[in-house]
Amino acid sequence: MMTDQELDELLIETLKKILADTKECADYVKDIHTEEYKEIQEEYDYIINDVTDLLKNVKTIEDLAEMDDDRIGDVFTYLETYADNFIISHEPEHYKKDMEEYEKIESLLNLFYDEDDEDGE
Repeated sequence: MMTDQELDELLIETLKKILADTKECADYVKDIHTEEYKEIQEEYDYIINDVTDLLKNVKTIEDLAEMDDDRIGDVFTYLETYADNFIISHEPEHYKKDMEEYEKIESLLNLFYDEDDEDGE
């Protein structure tokens, strides 16, 4: 079980990784000028601006918890997408480390599920 401080640090580190990944993706598609990619570029720009703002204003899980439901939902979506795209190496020397990292991300995601969800909300 992770401490609150470890979870706070993990949240910030993961948001930084999401920001870096999104910037990399945005850079990759910046010169593709189709209608479909225009929407993708706008989505990347939104995420980059949003996560940059989060990193300025959120230092702890508690800070995030005080934000409105839409904003919290966006963060959950970013984390979930990051987890879904997380690559776990099959190389024995990397597999264990990758699995530990993935389990930490899952711990972060589990913070978004609370008892109210079980009441059918």
